Amino acid sequence: MSMPLVSILMAAFHAEDTIAAAVRSVRAQDHESWELIIASDCGANYLGLCAAHGITDKRLRMVPSPRIGAGPSAARNAALAASDGAYITILDSDDTWQPEKLSTLLPLTAQYGLACDNTRATTPDGVVIGTAHDPAPGQRQIDAVAMMASGMPHFPLFRRDLAGPGYRGALRFAEDVVFNMELIARAGAMTLWPQPLTNYFQRPASASNAPDAWRRAETAYDQIGALLAGRELDVPAGQYTAIVHGFAEKRRLNLAYGKSVEAGQATSFQDFMAARQRGAK
Repeated sequence: MSMPLVSILMAAFHAEDTIAAAVRSVRAQDHESWELIIASDCGANYLGLCAAHGITDKRLRMVPSPRIGAGPSAARNAALAASDGAYITILDSDDTWQPEKLSTLLPLTAQYGLACDNTRATTPDGVVIGTAHDPAPGQRQIDAVAMMASGMPHFPLFRRDLAGPGYRGALRFAEDVVFNMELIARAGAMTLWPQPLTNYFQRPASASNAPDAWRRAETAYDQIGALLAGRELDVPAGQYTAIVHGFAEKRRLNLAYGKSVEAGQATSFQDFMAARQRGAK
């Protein structure tokens, strides 16, 4: 089998109820030169589970994470180490893609090195919560500050050489924000396709919606602050101060979210942010 053009990295932790839909959305892509590497972070046999759902494909592979419960950073790094594609992207095991995700972003990535779509947050029953950015027509470039300020995850397609050492393994929250910031530092900017091609599902049972999620976020912001203070992260040129302020703002919002959770007023960060935006209008 020839080398795939795109390697898709998927960390899976107790994803038995969602992974089949995620994998089907990859197999529905209108670009076919890809491999999907599932890093099992819980020991589950996800290839066997997919087969039980009638999903078999030679482009699917599975690797173990370094240990059970190593976290998304370590799992994605394991998948990255096993990958062969010239281009890399991420799909979480509880999200899905539109069929044109790869075919739309590949030309942009070939030109600029790093491109993303306008992530759409939605409930499991299809109610749209919002998009990461204003869906104004026409592609445009965004910097790390704009990426961070959106308050929503981004799932870019990028050239392999931009991955650097991979994810910061110790981070178990906001690891994607840090990784994307470092991608932007290496690429210079991230090209945004204005339409949503990634469905980011807000699930009540997800770890990010657990009542203590905001406390785990606080731990991560401590770690990120120390990495920034020690100049251990690749920060986009001229944006160090803005990045520090950006993470400080994210921490402030996380603390406000924590108070809202404790008061029984919010069950997810996206709902919390949507309520704030409605209140600001």
